[in-house]
Amino acid sequence: MNTKRYYLLILLALFTIALNAQNIRNKQFSLFNYKLSVSNDFVEKTSDLEAFIDNIKTYNDPGNEKLKAVLIHIIYYNLKEKLEEELEIEILPINTFMRNVKYDDYGYPDANIRQALRKGNSRFYFSVHAKLESLLKNKLDESPELFEDIDYRVVYPELTIEVTVFNNEGIIPIAKWIGATTPKYPLAINEYLLKGFDNTEMEILPAEAQQTDNLYLMLDRAIHNTIQDHYND
Repeated sequence: MNTKRYYLLILLALFTIALNAQNIRNKQFSLFNYKLSVSNDFVEKTSDLEAFIDNIKTYNDPGNEKLKAVLIHIIYYNLKEKLEEELEIEILPINTFMRNVKYDDYGYPDANIRQALRKGNSRFYFSVHAKLESLLKNKLDESPELFEDIDYRVVYPELTIEVTVFNNEGIIPIAKWIGATTPKYPLAINEYLLKGFDNTEMEILPAEAQQTDNLYLMLDRAIHNTIQDHYND
């Protein structure tokens, strides 16, 4: 490939990225589907916190998955706030479709893109799938040295956020942004694991402070990684 063609391709790629970014800036987005999956393995690993979790005040709680009720709203609203701030977009309220689509037990729309296109009037639509899993067994096999001096119960979670974006012209996604994170070390199973999700404030310190990790800090990283994936498109 000659130098002239190489630089032309680079300029074209940069133009495409800039155009994509400009296309969503200041545009309205509607959430049409949001799911949070918490693996049974993670629930079992954190069963020692059941009494603590049961005492956390939650909203739109169907009563059969308390840990999910504790996590689901904070995950979404932290993600929404960061997407609006960093991508300069407007995300409409979760009830924007009113009674035109179904909503789940937590109050989030449970629709598909075809329904969203028929019932909505936004420029863009998006769905969110967040997953919280335990990788403890795999990590024990891969890096047993991390557990050598631990004499308390731990969990090694992975948090993944997947945002799928559609425009108002069709049912084929125009973008998919994925961010995942794991902790550097296994996390102790105690109340601090859920600090920030338990209706207490969790301050996020600069990286050099070497703050003890927990699920709230993992959420912040997962959101950051999701947004970075947008810029890498």
